[in-house]
Amino acid sequence: MNNEICLKSISELLEESFYISAYQRGYRWTEQQIFDLLNDIYSFAKKKNKSEKEFYCLQPIIVKKHSWIRTSNDKEETIVGWDVVDGQQRLTTIRILFKYLLNEFLTGRSLKQRYNKDLFTIEYQTRPEFYEFLDNPEKEDHSNIDFYHISEAYNFIAKWFNQKVESDGLMFDDLCDSITKLLVYNKTNQKEEGVVQVIWYQLVDEKANQIETFIRINLGKISLTNSELIKALFLQERNFGVGDGAKLKQLQIAHEWDQIENFLQDEDFWWFLNKSNNEASSHIEFIFDMMCKIAVKNDEDIAKLLGNDKFVTFRYFNLLFGEEIDYETIKYNWDTIKKYFETFVEWYENPIWYHYIGFLVYCGESVLDIFNLLTVPEIETKEDVTDALVQRIKNKHLKGISWIEKIDENNEKTFALNLGYVSDKYLLRKALLLFNLEYIVKKTNQQNLIYKFPFKAFKANKKNNDINTAWDIEHIDSATENSLTKNDDQNIWLKNALIDVPEINKDKVLFAEINNFITSQKGDFDQLFKKVQAISNEEQLTDELKNSLGNLTLLDAGTNRGYGNALFVTKRRIIIEKDKKGVFIPICTKNVFLKYFDGNTTGKWTAEDIIAYRTEIENTLQKFLPTKNLTK
Repeated sequence: MNNEICLKSISELLEESFYISAYQRGYRWTEQQIFDLLNDIYSFAKKKNKSEKEFYCLQPIIVKKHSWIRTSNDKEETIVGWDVVDGQQRLTTIRILFKYLLNEFLTGRSLKQRYNKDLFTIEYQTRPEFYEFLDNPEKEDHSNIDFYHISEAYNFIAKWFNQKVESDGLMFDDLCDSITKLLVYNKTNQKEEGVVQVIWYQLVDEKANQIETFIRINLGKISLTNSELIKALFLQERNFGVGDGAKLKQLQIAHEWDQIENFLQDEDFWWFLNKSNNEASSHIEFIFDMMCKIAVKNDEDIAKLLGNDKFVTFRYFNLLFGEEIDYETIKYNWDTIKKYFETFVEWYENPIWYHYIGFLVYCGESVLDIFNLLTVPEIETKEDVTDALVQRIKNKHLKGISWIEKIDENNEKTFALNLGYVSDKYLLRKALLLFNLEYIVKKTNQQNLIYKFPFKAFKANKKNNDINTAWDIEHIDSATENSLTKNDDQNIWLKNALIDVPEINKDKVLFAEINNFITSQKGDFDQLFKKVQAISNEEQLTDELKNSLGNLTLLDAGTNRGYGNALFVTKRRIIIEKDKKGVFIPICTKNVFLKYFDGNTTGKWTAEDIIAYRTEIENTLQKFLPTKNLTK
């Protein structure tokens, strides 16, 4: 049997009987917790322009049907009520609040006489006398720790009312009246103050162990989530009627629920749709949250009804289902959820949409933004979807890119992207990421590559201390002025040179000088640096070429800062070694160090390489770039 869930007003809890089992601790709410609750209730009571049937909602109360023997005045009677698995502190505080209002505001009249309902009762398994003491919490009783905290709570409530009267200039009776109305009326007869409700979660499965449930919730292993509450809302047996056909309908939704959850648990799928990891136990909540956000955006009055705590999404679905839930309502809303999910799967499985949507998510757009973009009436075909994504990227995320006119060595006019290293690094990083993505898209369309860019590896890139690390814009060319000032960095640079420049071994004098510097730290490093550069035939490039787009690539910060301004051959070796070890290297970064873009297999990085690579970037990104405006 599935657990049941609904919203209940405090009024509906009146005259119920609650039981607190021995595994739970006694009542322990502090002054601050009590003041927070009363402040929230009062703020809602005085809120202006509340929507019709608007309410204030407390955290969930989890219960299970239970019967026990009550002994009072030497008489025993069997009580049928509720074992409170979670929420006893809130229930007890509300019970004490009622007693304060009865003593100070409804003096001489019982709740039954005034509102035709009596108080609910609370009994503790460990302290049978607690049941009677709750009827007189104003009495100072320090005979045990539980009575002490109950008495203190009563005093804190009295203190709050007195302070509120003084600070806000209120009449005591008016304040008590507004609070009382919130508690004794339900949504069918509520006053303008509104009503207080709770999320009522009933464990009906006979196999459900309330002690295990209590431990799970209160020790923080898995808190009660929106998805658990919504699942109970969907799968309540009363929603499906009776008979084998009803059970089959229920099982079908339960099975489809698990299928969606399992798909969303796939990390590649999750990171495609999101910028960060989901620590929640249930990922299907992602869809529920999005549906709630859409509803709130489209109707401001809904936002007023839902509040702003962590159970907003559950309350949205409870509101969506209405008072009378039947199978048609369940099926309609479940089909809506499936449509969202199937849309996400379609995006994921289309190699073009996958890369473009993944890029938009990386740039900070939410799935809701993208969904709204692609569900307008003007978009009818798959080509329309692709065009809409291209235009969104071009007009919003690459907007800062422009062409600059140049004169080449033949005195001919040419163009290059105005996006150098000194430009906006975030824009440059986006452009280089998109270059990787569009390169994959083009190769996939040509059936030369079947590969999806691993957004998880890109977004969740970690340092050794498990902290996310950013992506650097790396200079491919190493022909820079020496900036190595630390001995350790100098030694590493020279050791790499010994590995990667075979000509050093042929120059016995230089070989000896390098080894002497490494072992004794004696010598002129700047001179050694220049000699190695000369013998390695690394080309001296102009500042314009070194800082141009054709000399830049994406590399994770850990790898980049690990080799600084090493020789090109050293960089290439390190990239290959890291790739073999499974370190994620973007495909175009790997290809540029393997010299796929120029056809030149020499072990150095030249001006021709830079131009060829820059041209590859410009041609690949062509459809995302502004039109070249030729000057006359």
